[in-house]
Parts: sequence; C-alpha cells; structure tokens
Amino acid sequence: MTAAEVATADAVDSPQKVLDLLREQARLYEELESYATKQHSLVTDDCVGPLLAILAARQNVSTALAQIGQRLSPVRTRWSTYRRRFNEAQRIEADRLLDEASRRLKNVMKGDEQDVRVLSGRKQAIAGALRTTHSTSQAVAAYGGPVPDRHRLGRVNEQS
Repeated sequence: MTAAEVATADAVDSPQKVLDLLREQARLYEELESYATKQHSLVTDDCVGPLLAILAARQNVSTALAQIGQRLSPVRTRWSTYRRRFNEAQRIEADRLLDEASRRLKNVMKGDEQDVRVLSGRKQAIAGALRTTHSTSQAVAAYGGPVPDRHRLGRVNEQS
C-alpha cells in the first residue's frame, strides 16, 4: 500500500467511520436521484434554463461522491476484512446502504438514458427542420430570387 492509501485506510479504520461514509454516500445518491428526477421533468418540458442549474448541482454531488469513493477505496479492496469487524447490526446496515446506493445509481442511469433519447430526438428533429429550411431557401434562390414589381412591369411594357 502507498502512504496515501495507508493514511486513507487509517482514516476509516473503525466500523463506525466506514458506516458514516456509507451513510453519507447513500445520502448523496439520494440527492443525485432527486436531481435526476427534476432533470427528467425539465428535459420533458423543454426548460433549458433551469436544466443548466440542475446539471451544475448534479456535478457538485458527483464531485462529493467521487471524494467519498476515494476515501472508501481501501475499504472496497478489503471489504471482507472490514465487514468481519462489523457486528450483526452494522453488517445489516452496511448491506442496506450499499444496496440502496446501487439501486439509486441504477435509477439515475436509467433516467439519464431516457433523457439522452429525448434530447437526441429533438436534435434530429431540429436538424431535419433546418435542412428543410435550407433546401427551401436554395429553391427560392434558384428560381429567380425576388418577385418582380407588377406596376413597374406595366410601365416598361407601355414604353415599348
């Protein structure tokens, strides 16, 4: 183990500290899932402005989750050793917290996949509309540009 890993392992050496980190991780996944639900509503309703704020909030939660992940890294690599240190109630709680975090992450990922499909469909629809507009503009230009003024034509014909 590197010095940083030893320091991190020492920081989470007790079952209580591990459980505290798992509780915080579960809380953050709950928060992330809540933001994902709000995001889905905004994507569905095509509300771009508030969507950007939700994405920023999600980024902050993701950063906090990554930090906890780093702190839990030595625990994950030696999970069976840490788990044996837990009493029965702590094992049950740890298993519940890990299951909850996993379930919430799956929900977030599923919602994000749906949002990607919605946004991709919108992107394709807009691209199609732009292609149609471009084609129409080219056709108008190809067929003579501006429409002649009828009054002016009449005067030209009278002079001839």
